[in-house]
Amino acid sequence: MQATESVYRFDHAELNPASRELRVGGEPVQLGARAFDVLLALVTHRERMLTKNELLDLVWPNLVVEENNLQVQVSALRKLLGAKAIVTVPGRGYRFAAALDDAPAADRTAARAAVAPPSVALPSEFGNLPVGLPPLLGRDQDLAQLRGLVREHRLVSLLGAGGIGKTSLALALARDLAHRFRDGAWMVELAHVSDPGAVPGAAARALRIGLPGHADPARELAERLRGRELLLLDNCEHLIEPVAALVGQLGAALPELHILVTSQEPLRLSAERSMRLGTLAVPADAEVADAAAHGAVALFAARVAAVQPGFRLDASNLEAVVAICRALDGMPLALELAAARVPLLGVPGVRQHLGQRLRILNNGARDAPSRHRTLRATLDWSHALLSPLERTVFRRLGVFVGGFGLELAQQVAADDGIDAWAVVDLLGNLIDKSMVVLEAGATPRYRLLESARAYAREQLEAAGEWERLRAWHARCMRAAIDRPERAGCMGFETMDQWVMTCIPEVDNLRSAIEWACGERGDPALALELVNTAAVLMYQAGRYGEGVRWMRMAEPLVDARTAPFVVADFCGGLAMIGLHGGVNAQEREKLLERSRAIFEQEQAHGRLVIALCMSAYVSAVTADFESAERHLAQGRALIEAPAMHGFRGLWLYNCGMVRRYQGRTEEALAAFAQALPLVRSGGDARTRFYVLNNLAALHQEIGHIDEAVDQFRAVIEHLRRSPLTDAQMLAFAHNWYAHALTVQGSLAEAQAQVMLSLPQCRRTLGIRHFSGMLALLAARQGRLRDAALLIGCDDAARARRGEVRSRADTRMLEATLALVGVVHPPSELAAWRLEGAGLDEDAAIGLASAGLSALPG
Repeated sequence: MQATESVYRFDHAELNPASRELRVGGEPVQLGARAFDVLLALVTHRERMLTKNELLDLVWPNLVVEENNLQVQVSALRKLLGAKAIVTVPGRGYRFAAALDDAPAADRTAARAAVAPPSVALPSEFGNLPVGLPPLLGRDQDLAQLRGLVREHRLVSLLGAGGIGKTSLALALARDLAHRFRDGAWMVELAHVSDPGAVPGAAARALRIGLPGHADPARELAERLRGRELLLLDNCEHLIEPVAALVGQLGAALPELHILVTSQEPLRLSAERSMRLGTLAVPADAEVADAAAHGAVALFAARVAAVQPGFRLDASNLEAVVAICRALDGMPLALELAAARVPLLGVPGVRQHLGQRLRILNNGARDAPSRHRTLRATLDWSHALLSPLERTVFRRLGVFVGGFGLELAQQVAADDGIDAWAVVDLLGNLIDKSMVVLEAGATPRYRLLESARAYAREQLEAAGEWERLRAWHARCMRAAIDRPERAGCMGFETMDQWVMTCIPEVDNLRSAIEWACGERGDPALALELVNTAAVLMYQAGRYGEGVRWMRMAEPLVDARTAPFVVADFCGGLAMIGLHGGVNAQEREKLLERSRAIFEQEQAHGRLVIALCMSAYVSAVTADFESAERHLAQGRALIEAPAMHGFRGLWLYNCGMVRRYQGRTEEALAAFAQALPLVRSGGDARTRFYVLNNLAALHQEIGHIDEAVDQFRAVIEHLRRSPLTDAQMLAFAHNWYAHALTVQGSLAEAQAQVMLSLPQCRRTLGIRHFSGMLALLAARQGRLRDAALLIGCDDAARARRGEVRSRADTRMLEATLALVGVVHPPSELAAWRLEGAGLDEDAAIGLASAGLSALPG
């Protein structure tokens, strides 16, 4: 702290900044450097309270210090000077209370310089910020970002939807920085101001300034402000133009004034810097330690504990709490309203009734603003600020589930009165007004928060548009994902380009399929949707959901269904069910029907795909005669110049057949030829399968170190690829773990298994890889676990209708040999039978148990 030549005398004490000496009763006292700086700061700023943050900044500049350090120093000073010398303002800070015997000359000069001319009405205090606010939860990063903006810029707008917590964050920021503004921090609440002309008067009243009323109110306010304040103008969205005018005048007249605005839309002034506030963080998984660190969960738990003492987050309620936080998008107001319902409904009851959120979330605090006492009131407030055309587009966007792209928004929201380009402008307005969330990226996407979507649906139903919009949304989805139709509009796309464009719309695709398959749906449209969706979900590795959609639409296939549609449906169901959900016998029947129709219709491209799938299905069931027949028929077709694009797919499936036949060198050659073709053709999934099988074949022929290197390279490739999904990662990590097991790197193998578990949960399940894991368990000495995992593998293969390849058989024999050294065949057989009945959770437990087998 900078020393001066002044000496401060009070009571029986004397403080000399120049010599850094404190005397009490004429005698020097021992005082630590930090305690001296705290006392000097309080004395030189004795005309006001110093906040705790201000004192920390003054005494420990550029350091992060715990608040209790400050408390220790103040306590030491009180022992020396008496308890009344320093007054604590609860929850806020400290003030020096002793009277000086004679103010130093330099101090008096500074005081006179701070006094304005008598004609100016000055505020009588250092600000009007409310006290006793609840702690700000989950906003540390937002607070730091906003702090930086306010320090660097004179006009900052904090933007966001109603109920997202703008006021709470702005108040926390204002209190945090108040000490940096010589003339204080002041809040001007504008929510209850409805007259645009009353804005300057409302600001003057909040600032405790009297306006004479002889001239322009904004000019009179500018003349009477000291000019070095921080003004917080709160809830400005309904008064954008008058607030912008006032802010512009104040900023021009007072070059040191800082203004922080909270609003649902920006002021659109050239000096303005905006920060859009998002919702609170919501955990991806329901793990207690992790979940409690997320802002949404922390806020919900704190608010429940406030109304239901004794509540704590634990394993019994965590899943429901996380589900509530997700359903409410981490929206602070909605979370607080939901927490207030817990004493009546319980956490499970609140979760159960969130489908009627606009009805049950209606019990806000009586001292809250009226627009925040119910969720509906908050949405009503925001909706009332929209123009008629903005309201129309907003409610139509309520038909979307999750996010949506610009083209879909244009198609769904446009009509004879609002063309597609008007939708773009109106969508931009809705984003500015915080009714639609912009998700930035290479290709921007948009979404309504779930509560806003529920409100938009109500508006659709009230306007009589809900059913019509559902039907139109489903038709738009068909056009959006249909490859031939897209090619006619936008030109050729590779498979990868198509997947990357369409996979973000899966939530909307699901909604469209559910409507089309329902009572008021469209059976023909439903089949078109699921047939295209089967290819998309296969390419995205989302087999289980794809099978569910196909099964949902299956009853719609009847004698009136067009042959091509039937063939596509049969081929799609067989393809998406390759790894489960459709057994081998059904797959063969489906493919036989599909091949017959494509052959009769001379649809050669579709026929090649069906033949390739048929060859693979025959190989995994050991029907090699049929596999060879399908390969031969497919080879004859791809020889035609127009069919060369299918050669990579054919070669890949040829490699798979050869691998199951044990013809390793031929399989290697087929995969090697397929790789450049599928790479240039833009088919990431087939490329991954080729790379993974090349590595596996090197392992099978004994090149184990080379195989390990290749599996490692596959995983590195997946980490870089934007098309990587959970299914690919599940395969890659478990096959890599298997190669490491054979190499003897058991610790690293177990680490790869653990990395695979989250991916397995999302896709195929760990039982799909239990044969590989059995060998690892056996080499770790967990012989019973190994036998149980073999039983899991037996059951999984039986469900899929697949036999073991020759390599799989050799792996099984190696595992059985290790177990058989210690345990008799009868015990091994009993364990295999027990393992066949284990569910996924039990199999995951066996896979994870390997951690305890590692040394150390």
